[in-house]
Amino acid sequence: GIEAPAAVRPASARPRALGELSEAPDFGEFVEELHRLRAVGRELQDVSAQGRCFVSAATLKLQRADPGGAAELLARVQELRTPQEVMGEELWVDSVRRLSLLQGNQVEWFIEGRLECLSLMSFFSIGVLTPEVPDACRMGIADQDDEKYLLCLLSAVRELERYAINRGQALDLESIRVCLAAAQCLEQAFMQFDFRNSELRRRFDGIKYSVRKFENLVYEVDLALQRAAATAAAAGSAVGAAAAEASESEAKPSDADASAPLGRTGDTPAYPLAIDLARIAEIKVRYDAFDAMRESVIKRSRDVIKAAKNAIYAVQRSDFRKADNELKFCAKEASAIHEELVSKSPSLRGGLFSASLEEMAEAMAFRAFKREKRLLSRAAMQAESALSFPLALHEYLGGILDLTGEVGRMAIRSTQRGRRAVPEVELCLACVDAVHGGLKELPYLPNGLGKKMGPLRGTLQKIEGALYELSLLSQGLRVQAPAPSDGDGEAAADES
Repeated sequence: GIEAPAAVRPASARPRALGELSEAPDFGEFVEELHRLRAVGRELQDVSAQGRCFVSAATLKLQRADPGGAAELLARVQELRTPQEVMGEELWVDSVRRLSLLQGNQVEWFIEGRLECLSLMSFFSIGVLTPEVPDACRMGIADQDDEKYLLCLLSAVRELERYAINRGQALDLESIRVCLAAAQCLEQAFMQFDFRNSELRRRFDGIKYSVRKFENLVYEVDLALQRAAATAAAAGSAVGAAAAEASESEAKPSDADASAPLGRTGDTPAYPLAIDLARIAEIKVRYDAFDAMRESVIKRSRDVIKAAKNAIYAVQRSDFRKADNELKFCAKEASAIHEELVSKSPSLRGGLFSASLEEMAEAMAFRAFKREKRLLSRAAMQAESALSFPLALHEYLGGILDLTGEVGRMAIRSTQRGRRAVPEVELCLACVDAVHGGLKELPYLPNGLGKKMGPLRGTLQKIEGALYELSLLSQGLRVQAPAPSDGDGEAAADES
């Protein structure tokens, strides 16, 4: 049989104390902030999911010729709390946090669906596909509001395909032609844009298939009507003539529909236009201006990233004068980019500009660790950076997480000196362990930083393995520590 060994209490996990950092941050100060953001995010998700259900049901009722039922559902949507009410004034006025919360909690998806439903309701009631935007559907960020408006028009055209097919069953040629005219006009208007690679560009690529679908429906229904008329004429019977006349009358709009504005009379607009080209032209002007700013931010952010990397290389060589000069350039250029461009739109804060700030944070943290044995706090990094704007939490944490990789490489290179490197390796372990332990106190890591926890744990195990080898080396033995296990599972847990 199997015999279990007697229970013996083992020694403490680490045989010796770690090296001491002269300064270490308290990551617990971020716990309350993250809990608050998570609570607001969950409430935004609940409101958005509920509103999306109402909007989807309203769109379905419009397709079933029940505008009254759709209006009732949209009235229920108006009763829901707006994103501004959910977030509160403090978070709403912070445009960067506002954008992050709206993008990360399905609010954009809900806004787009609501605008799509309003577009369809406007088209079915008065023939106008470009409706007015309610204040509750505005994010307060011009480029984001414009993009959602254009996306809703593209989605509405896809819904009109379904409407046209249903009208085709009744051989309603005129209604299908109205849809075709609106789709062709919208396609021509969108072709004036120079779309960058984005969801808007991918959706726009599909509008040509919608136009082709409408063209095929027009051709097929028109052919069916001509064939019915020819059959009735050939038969010469009263029954056949009545059937042809009924088909033609059904294809034409009724008196009530005729009062709906669908186009122009001569050169003077007798009715509202199906597509508000003036509004789309204004959106294009703003889109081009934003795109120019975005390209400028990307190009200038590369310079910040390059300077930050050069600062890291200089710290590796202990050339702190060069590192300081590179970091001064980073702060000066990042502050200029923010003042001239990023401050005009929070959408520009993400992407490469945020990545450049993470790289700068890593360089600053690495310099402080190697020269002063400090692990910079967020407040200390902000003060020493001389940036004219505050670092976001995810930018600070991203830089600290990346720091551990540099510290790990520093520890492994130090082992070449043998037993004399033990104090330095222990200090590196203390730094990585402080980051790992501190981040474990947080309820979650924002902006996808959880994927970096796996490499962090791997770095921690590698340094511990290096100390193990050095301890055996002092006894005249040479061994290789086991490779660290895969940290993907931990990364997935920290991401949730």
